[in-house]
Amino acid sequence: MQLHNIELLFLSLLFNALALLTVSHIVHTTHIRKICEKRDIFFEAFTCPRVRPAKWDHEPITYLLYDVNPGEGFNLRRDVYIRMAVFLQFLRTQPGYGRSQLVLPPWSNLVHWRSHNIEQTQLPWSHFFDLSSMKAYTDVIDTPEFLDAYETLHGQGAAVVLDEVYKLKHFDNMFENGVFVDKFEEHVCPKSDSGTLPFLGYANFATKEFTCLHFQGSAMLLHKLLETYKRKGQSVRYVLVLNAEIVLHDLWGNVDYWEARRSMRFAPSLVEVADRFRWDFLNSSDEQDKTVRPAHWRDATHRRRAKGGEYICAHLRRADFLYGRDKTTPTIQSAALQIRAKLLELGLKTVFIASDCSRTEFYNLKNYLKRFRVVRFAPENYEQRATLKDGGIAIVDQIICSHARYFIGTYESTFTYRIYEEREIIGFPKDLTFNTFCKSEKDMNCEKNTVWPIVYN
Repeated sequence: MQLHNIELLFLSLLFNALALLTVSHIVHTTHIRKICEKRDIFFEAFTCPRVRPAKWDHEPITYLLYDVNPGEGFNLRRDVYIRMAVFLQFLRTQPGYGRSQLVLPPWSNLVHWRSHNIEQTQLPWSHFFDLSSMKAYTDVIDTPEFLDAYETLHGQGAAVVLDEVYKLKHFDNMFENGVFVDKFEEHVCPKSDSGTLPFLGYANFATKEFTCLHFQGSAMLLHKLLETYKRKGQSVRYVLVLNAEIVLHDLWGNVDYWEARRSMRFAPSLVEVADRFRWDFLNSSDEQDKTVRPAHWRDATHRRRAKGGEYICAHLRRADFLYGRDKTTPTIQSAALQIRAKLLELGLKTVFIASDCSRTEFYNLKNYLKRFRVVRFAPENYEQRATLKDGGIAIVDQIICSHARYFIGTYESTFTYRIYEEREIIGFPKDLTFNTFCKSEKDMNCEKNTVWPIVYN
């Protein structure tokens, strides 16, 4: 009997030890696997290794560069970055790509940047965003960092010779037999695409191979592309993808999207300008508005406690929307009436305007809102405008709007969507964020922008 009890005790201790070992293994390996399978992107939201296995330190380095069609604006380019960053996070879990880096394309004289008397070419991402925050999501480097790394490997002043450049183009028939299928195939390049273009705006960039591709599908299809054209024996590989806006999100608005988006904090210098304006002209600060954020974006939790300043923000897109989207874009008078109704409803007296409207339009807007205070950000002088750049001024507008008590934006505007996202990250109630101007104040049941709430892991 005593021997039997001892055996039972031993088996019990052994069972507990194995149970503890199993739990420990689960805790310490939940986010560590050797390989991410494609299904993981959809079901486990990157529970794959952020710390690559030591053996991958001897793998070749892949520098993945990309660019966007010159006609695309600042805010869509930010969205394309998220597609590429989420893809890189996946790519780095695959054998042979553990040391891959995403090279951020410089910003140069975008189509909506109107200040032609200031220098706005080859601007690094660090001018607009906090690179240290973005690097906490995945391995991204600014173009100047890439050029330094290239010179370290190839000598100072060496011309940049890319291994492969892929120019993407939509298929003529994207829904063959009524079905959208992820695929790519080569096609003959037009004469204008000779492969000697000034890639990323740099005259000293050249390439060994220039390939024109019809492409349709999500960013994960780029992995197959890289595998298809991979050559053996490369210790360093330089790949450039042109027209990267053609590459689709895998799952827009999922955890991976929001992690990449949350990491895109603005440059501290721009935040300082916006915060000073909020305090000086709107009596607004993070403490009293309940919009204080943790120092690191990974420490943020799901909450909707933000209050916002004693003002509403209205984003009024004008310019090309007046003729390209005239059926959904309100007149200045109609926008003013919609703003007035909301100010009265909320008991507020101040509206901040973020807009590309003309001086005349802004003057008319103020006249329609004479009983209220209408505020707009403008650089203090030429020196500040030259420092901020047009992109920085737009970001200051977005920061101010993202801290307002209430926000209303323009239908189908990427500028508006970026403000929605900022307010979701800060933690505003959805009904104070996802609001859209109607064409007419008489028809407030118009079609509105889609609501995409934030998702946390």
